[in-house]
Amino acid sequence: MRQVIRVIKTPVTLIILLAILGYGAMWGYQHATMPDNRKVETCVQTDVGANLTPDRVTVRVLNGGEKGGLAKLMAGFLRSHGFRVVYYNNSDERVPNTVVVGNSVDDPEVKLMLGFFTGSTARGDGRADHVVDVIMGDKDTHIENPVTSIPVTGPVCLPPIAASTESATPTPTPSASKKK
Repeated sequence: MRQVIRVIKTPVTLIILLAILGYGAMWGYQHATMPDNRKVETCVQTDVGANLTPDRVTVRVLNGGEKGGLAKLMAGFLRSHGFRVVYYNNSDERVPNTVVVGNSVDDPEVKLMLGFFTGSTARGDGRADHVVDVIMGDKDTHIENPVTSIPVTGPVCLPPIAASTESATPTPTPSASKKK
């Protein structure tokens, strides 16, 4: 009896493992060939008043030059002027001068960003979210006293802002209130 169990145990184990492997392959193939149903995040018509200011503009800063650290430095510069920098890193695209990329070259958020970079060019790619990409070249193009607002008429299409960043207010901790 023991001899029969030993002889049957190996093939049965292999068949079970092949069944698990086959199921995993089938599941993976089905999920890899599914249509992508992710929602494309679009902009929201926002009333910004008579002027668009940097605190309403969402920016990604990309280093398209050969010098290291340009994106990080520029992200700090833009944050110091009130822009919402959500991402900075290197770009696959190499550019000699700064390029500002947005939905359209005529959008107010792109025009405001162009006011921060002399000699830069603008490019529109039809993006739905209206986040502005700044691709930094090796030439230093930011200006010391940039335009900090641009006049607009009516609402402006801007990326939606998470509620946590809009309503984040510091609350005192119990230990902080005890200190004198």
